[in-house]
Amino acid sequence: MSTLVVFCCDQTYFPLAKGLVLSFQSAGLEQSGIALGFIDIGCNPESLKWFADQGIRIVPYSALMAIDDMRLVSGHVRYHLAQLCRPHLPRLFPGVSCLIWLDSDLWVQIGDSLKQLASWATGDRERIFICPEWHYSYATMNNDILSFHVRNVGSYYAEAYGQELALKLAVRPFLNTGVFAMAAESPLWDMWATELRALITRKYSHNASLHMADGLSLTRLVAETSRGVLVDPLFNFACIWALPVRDDAGVVRVPLPPYAPIGIVHLNMWMTRRRFYFENRLLFQEGRYLTDEERRSLLS
Repeated sequence: MSTLVVFCCDQTYFPLAKGLVLSFQSAGLEQSGIALGFIDIGCNPESLKWFADQGIRIVPYSALMAIDDMRLVSGHVRYHLAQLCRPHLPRLFPGVSCLIWLDSDLWVQIGDSLKQLASWATGDRERIFICPEWHYSYATMNNDILSFHVRNVGSYYAEAYGQELALKLAVRPFLNTGVFAMAAESPLWDMWATELRALITRKYSHNASLHMADGLSLTRLVAETSRGVLVDPLFNFACIWALPVRDDAGVVRVPLPPYAPIGIVHLNMWMTRRRFYFENRLLFQEGRYLTDEERRSLLS
């Protein structure tokens, strides 16, 4: 298999992951030789059957937990498994040439986004292709970048790595691991797994550094090894920083000129922002694909 797009969720996020799958299919990516893989961290049998009926390659929870690192988050909330598993994708999906990770709270609007990510990662098998969590339209961050980025992210780095390294890393763009592409043979996978393992096993005064550990560790590695290629944030537009607009034709766009169409719409921090996302019609198909039960579940 050439390229596999991998996502992961528990039952809580199944309705969003369903939208991701439908957006993938709507973009015709299966006809481009790009397939879907799923890692189960707690979906019910009906949801797993729905994924299987779509022809998705499924890694069951038991197979995931066979990896020693997964047991490091025992006692933490289950979504940490979705973060900790990312450096282990080549092991979980052997025989794949290129792997693209997508968080389950996003959907694909422009299919070429995934085609390009696959092409870049296949062409440069040493590096990761990933978006910085920064864009000119991210008004909340840009209006006070010292508070929202340098000090905020810097505090997470300080807990994880100490103040000296935090001062160096906090002024760099943070790499959002919600979307990335990398060749299966890249040495960065093992490097990332080792770095993330070290962070996961530390004690923190608050949960944020643990929650951010996958991004903190990867951003540090990219800074120190030059093994990262920064991709246009339109490939992973973080709606927490700027609510996009949906035009009369139904296209979701950047909220400032030139109003570029967004390739991948990331509805991050879903639990605190979900009503804004519904109200601004930012789900795939504006949420029309959801059953009444699924809609109630997402809003409850």
